[in-house]
Amino acid sequence: MIIRRLVKAGQASHTISLPKEWLDKHNLKKGDLVYLFEKSDKELMITPENKPEEQLPAKEIIIPVDNKEFSTIQREITSAYINNYNTITLSGDQLTEKAKDIRKMLHDFVALEVADHTAKSIVAKDLLNLKELSIDKTIRRMDMLVRSMIQDSIAAIDKEELGQSVIVRDYEVNRAYFLLMRLLKSAFSNKQIAELFQLTNDKVLSYYYLTINLENFADGAKQLVEYISKEKKKEKVKSVFQKVEKSYLDVMKAYFTKDKKLADNVALQREGVLKEASELPAGTAEIFKTMVTLTNNVARLVMDEA
Repeated sequence: MIIRRLVKAGQASHTISLPKEWLDKHNLKKGDLVYLFEKSDKELMITPENKPEEQLPAKEIIIPVDNKEFSTIQREITSAYINNYNTITLSGDQLTEKAKDIRKMLHDFVALEVADHTAKSIVAKDLLNLKELSIDKTIRRMDMLVRSMIQDSIAAIDKEELGQSVIVRDYEVNRAYFLLMRLLKSAFSNKQIAELFQLTNDKVLSYYYLTINLENFADGAKQLVEYISKEKKKEKVKSVFQKVEKSYLDVMKAYFTKDKKLADNVALQREGVLKEASELPAGTAEIFKTMVTLTNNVARLVMDEA
């Protein structure tokens, strides 16, 4: 804790001195700006001005791969990516036998490229330029991918070969999902990133919740492709799926246009769609019910916006 005494400066204001260590850390000098934010009735936060030449701090991590399942390695790479590590090094004596799968894993992440590969290590570098990204455009891209997945999943009821395109698009949805999770988590913990994207904490949470629901909805569309080929009640499945599609399209329109009435209408239709879905075999019914719940989550998000 640092304690400073107030010094009167003029008729209506007081001053305090700032610690030299803090000024040096942020490269501040006479004439530079600092920002004051009133966090609560008893808290005043001081932050330095973000200068154009400032770079985000570099973060590096080493992930050992020996004696690990591929799923564990994948989760650790995902965690490192989402937590904004600029350099991810995978190392171990067993790397050679796992290298092909690891390189494939790394391609799941936007702007993460292999910079060096030896017998015992793979170094992946982050080439992401935050200034070139748009959260809104990435959300819209996820939405368009999900829409196309729904369309092809419905068409796959009659043409099974279309199921493969659903799987490919789910891969693209996952890439967008990981990218958004990375940006949003960084914005929540780093004021510089939050300011770059003009994000408040409330907006970060809103985007975060929406992104999770979109990704889960895409997973549902992919899972349905596997179940649909085995279904005998194909017309009933198609009927329910079309209602689920309409609810999804309506709720995303409500989200982008901030239409609370439309969002509420989607929520009101929930029970009817769930009832129809429950008449299908258990596996298919459960996936439809999950997708309806995810749609309702987005409707709730729209209605809860201040």
